[in-house]
Amino acid sequence: MLKNVLPLCFSIAIVHILWGQPTDPIVPDRPGLGESAYLVPKGIFQIESGVNIEWDRENGIHRRSYTYNATTLRFGISGSFELRAAANLQQDYLSKLLSEQTSELGLTPWSLGFKTRIAENKGWIPRTALLGNLAIPYSASPTFRTSYIAPSFLIPMEWDLSDQVLLTINTGAFWDGENAAPAYFGSFGLDYVLRPGLGVFIESYMDFDEQGSFLPGFDAGVVWRLTPDIQLDLSTGIGLNPEMADGFLNGGVSYRIGRKREANTGNAVLQEPAHRHNTPGPYRSPYPNGRVSFRAKT
Repeated sequence: MLKNVLPLCFSIAIVHILWGQPTDPIVPDRPGLGESAYLVPKGIFQIESGVNIEWDRENGIHRRSYTYNATTLRFGISGSFELRAAANLQQDYLSKLLSEQTSELGLTPWSLGFKTRIAENKGWIPRTALLGNLAIPYSASPTFRTSYIAPSFLIPMEWDLSDQVLLTINTGAFWDGENAAPAYFGSFGLDYVLRPGLGVFIESYMDFDEQGSFLPGFDAGVVWRLTPDIQLDLSTGIGLNPEMADGFLNGGVSYRIGRKREANTGNAVLQEPAHRHNTPGPYRSPYPNGRVSFRAKT
C-alpha cells in the first residue's frame, strides 16, 4: 500500500511545482446554495468535491439521502470565461414503521456548463457573473434519470461591504427535466472573515414555481483555507416549511493547480479572507452544478 501511495504523492508534488501556483487564494463555489461571482483564472484547473447527508421524518416515514462525491471540475479558458462539468453519486434510503428499509444507489445526471464574468464591483454595481448548465440524463441510473435534458441559469451578484464582509445575492431559473415550466431560485448570503484564511457565512434561499410551490431554507457554515490552493468547508441547513426536508450536513474540499501565476482580481476580499460559496446537484435542484441541493421532499 505504501509503495503505491508514495509515487502518487511524489507525482502530485512534481506537477504542482512545475505548473506553479496562482498568486491569489482559491475561491471555490462551495459551500452554500448560492454561487460566487468569481471565476477560475485562465489556465487554472480546480476541483471541488464534498459529501452530503440529508434527512426528513414525517408521519412515520424516515427519508435519508447521501451524496458521496458531489464533484465539480472547473477550468479557466480566459480571464472572463470558464468551463465546468459535474457529477454526483447518490444513495437514498426510505424506512417506514414496521417495514423493511429500502435503498437506491446510483449516478445522478451529470452536468456540463460555463460561467462568464459580466461586471466587476464598482460602488453600487455588484461583481456579476452568468452561470449556465445542462443536466444530461442519459448516463444516470434509472432511479435518478430524468426524461429530458434539464437546462438552468443563475446570476450571482456580490458586493464587498468591507474588507471583512461580503454580500451575495443569486437569482435564476431551472428546469427539472420532466416539466416544461421552469422553477425559480433566489438566495441572500453574508460572509464574515474571522481572520485571514478562516471565515463563516449565513444564507437564506428559496425556490418557487408558477404552480404555487414555495420552498424556503436557511444554512450556515465555516470555511478554512489551509494553503492558497486548498480550502475545507463544513455547513448545515434546515427547511423552513413542511414541504422541505428537515435538514442537511455537508462537508468538502476544494483544490486547484495551474500553469500561470495570474491574479484573479486583486480585490481585498479575495486576497485576505476565506471565501465560501455548494450546491444543488443536477436532479431535483435549483441548478445542476454537481454539488448537493437541499431538495424538496418527493
